[in-house]
Parts: sequence; C-alpha cells; structure tokens
Amino acid sequence: MSELDRDRAAATRWSTVALLVGAGMVSAFQIGKAPAALGHLRADLGFGLVTASWVISMFNVIGVVLGTLLGAATSRIGDRRMVIGGLLLTAAASFTGALSQGAAVLLATRFVEGLGFLATVIGVPALIIRLARAHDYKLAFGIWGTYMPAGTAFMMLLSPLFLAPFGWRGLWLANALVVALFAAMLATATRGLREGATSATPGLAAIGRDMLETLRAGGPLLVALAFGSYTLNFIAVLGFLPTILVEREGLSQPLAATLTAIAIAANAPGNLVGGVLLHRGVPRWRLVAGASLVMALCTIGIYTDALPLAARYTLAVLFSAVGGMLPATVLGWAPATAPTPRLAPTANGLLVQGSHLGQMLGPPALAALAVATGDWSWSPGVLVASAAVGITCALALRRTERRRADTPLPPPVVGPVEMR
Repeated sequence: MSELDRDRAAATRWSTVALLVGAGMVSAFQIGKAPAALGHLRADLGFGLVTASWVISMFNVIGVVLGTLLGAATSRIGDRRMVIGGLLLTAAASFTGALSQGAAVLLATRFVEGLGFLATVIGVPALIIRLARAHDYKLAFGIWGTYMPAGTAFMMLLSPLFLAPFGWRGLWLANALVVALFAAMLATATRGLREGATSATPGLAAIGRDMLETLRAGGPLLVALAFGSYTLNFIAVLGFLPTILVEREGLSQPLAATLTAIAIAANAPGNLVGGVLLHRGVPRWRLVAGASLVMALCTIGIYTDALPLAARYTLAVLFSAVGGMLPATVLGWAPATAPTPRLAPTANGLLVQGSHLGQMLGPPALAALAVATGDWSWSPGVLVASAAVGITCALALRRTERRRADTPLPPPVVGPVEMR
C-alpha cells in the first residue's frame, strides 16, 4: 500500500480535493465557452442558427448514449485513470476544434469534449471517497457540487477577454491549455495513489438486466424524466440568452456574456435553498412541481415584447435561481426510488441520461421553432410543455414515493447537469 493510501484514512487531503474540484470546473468551462462564442462561430464558419445550436447540444450526446456504460466501466479502468484520461481527451478535442474549418469537424470535437467531461465527472466522486475521511464526505461532496455552475459562469464571464482579441479559436486553444495543465497537476498530486479499480466491469447482459429492473420500478424513470425536462428548459433558455441579448436587444457581446453568467450563477443559491427546504421536511414532489411551474411562468415573461428588457432579464435570473431547487432535489431522489440499494448506481445512470437528453434536445428545439416562426416569442410553447412533463412526473411520484426516509447511499457515480 502506498504512503498516500495509508494516510488517507487519517486525514482528508483537502489540497487534492480542491484540485479535483478545479478539474471539474475547467471541464465545465467547455460548457460555458459555447454560448458566449456562438456569434463568433456563426460569423467565421457560416453556421445557421440550428447548426450553431448543436455546438451547445452535441456536448451532451455522449451522456445520452453511454452514460450508464461509462459509469460501469469506472471499476475496470480505475477512477484516477478515468479523471486524468478524461481531462486529456477534453484538452485534445478543444485543441483540434480550434483548428476546424467547418461544422462537421467542430461538432465531432464537441462530441469528444463531452466524452472527456463525462469521464472526468464520473471518476472524481470515486477519488474523493478515497481521499477524504468518512466524517468529511458531506463537506467534500458539497464543495464538489459547485463545479458546474462555478465553471460555466466563470467561463462565460472570462470568454469576452479572449473573444475580442483572439476570436473563438483563441478561446478553444486557451481551454485546451488549461485543461491539460490540470491533468498534469492531478497526475503529479495523485501519483502515489493506487488505482481504485477493484472489480471487473459487468457484462452488457448484466447491465441490461439491471436497467430493466430499474425501469420496471417506475420511480427512477419518472425522476429522470423530471430532471430531463428541467435541463431541457435550463440549457435552452440560458444557452441562447447571449444570442438573444445581442441580436434582439442590441447589447454588446461582452455585456451579453456577463449578464448570462450572472443568470447562470443564480442557480447555485437555488440549490442551497432547495437543500434547506428538504432538510426541513418539504416533500420532494412539491419542490419539483413548484420549481417547474415557476420556471414555466418565467419563460412566458422572458420572451414577451410586452415587458421591458430589465424585467425580462430579472425573470431569467429568477428562472435560474428557482430552477436550482430542482437538481438539489432529484440528485438524492433517484437512488431513493431504486428498487434495491444495489441498483442505486443504475438509477443514477438513468438520471444522467435523462439529464443529457434534455440538454441535447432543448437548444435545437428552441432554434427550430425560432427559425420556423421567425421570432423567439413562440419559445414558451416548447418550454411550458417541457415543464408540464416535470410537473406530471412529480405528481406521479407523489403516489409512488416510498413512505420511508431516504436510505444513506454512496454519492452518484455521475453528476448529471449538477447545477448545485
């Protein structure tokens, strides 16, 4: 046993945990860089609005297709290799994307960036468990949960500094360098840590049986659909907010990126409020249904011409903040609805796939409607319908929810949109 492994039980290695959170943040940079750069991409490469929307959504295709399988593969590959390999893959894809001359190559590199991102956020929780004392798990994972909103918002605030002098290619190259640097630092910081792979990856047949049993339980599928409806709305509204602020409202690119970053950052306090309400006994179904309803009502105001820009932007911030209660709720709900504790990771995998499906479908659906109608004002048609799915799932879960306290379970192998 290495020295690092022997010391792990005695004291939490907070410096390495902080480095892992940083790795999650720079991985989330790849989400934040796309919305801010859409205008530059369209001008340079001649993208239409629908094609540009896939620059945002392609990042999530890998989660829809391989989320559960990648989670199962962690035990064979090893958590440390998964994290470092994911970072290197992300860096290579961002570097290659900066050299692309057309839509095909750029979208392919966004797909690979998504694979690297997913590999990183799959491996980090397992590493944190081995680097922290059990007494510090709650705090360590609370800190880890900040990586998505912090990384996404920070990149949207920072991107104008690169876009103005260097364009989108400079932004992609800078991201490649930063992610590669974190991969090197993590490799150095954890070089004395043995790999966490302790068992062989289950075969496809075994994974299929687990998925079928989990789906038959009903609850995990309803939670995944509810979360998918949230992520569809969240990424569709905030992903296109910079474009709308520039093209429809006439704001500058830097100001639009800053305002969008502030709106995204508002999601984090919403997570904290959701956690407090859960702790005080508010039923999960009420939080999901209530947050979905408020988000739906906000979208009606966000896209109307009857309100001034300040009011519509305030509704966008409220949309994000109230929406933050939903991921805080469902991340603990999915394992609680699993038919057995053994299938909790499978339920979490289903949640991941629902999350990424919503993120993948949201921007193209909104863009297609805007192109078909020639106006963004019809967008609530998609968004309210999506929110209705979340409300319906919450009401159904009210009837199927187990009448027991949540059983303490290991943290999910994969964090979905985790805007916590």
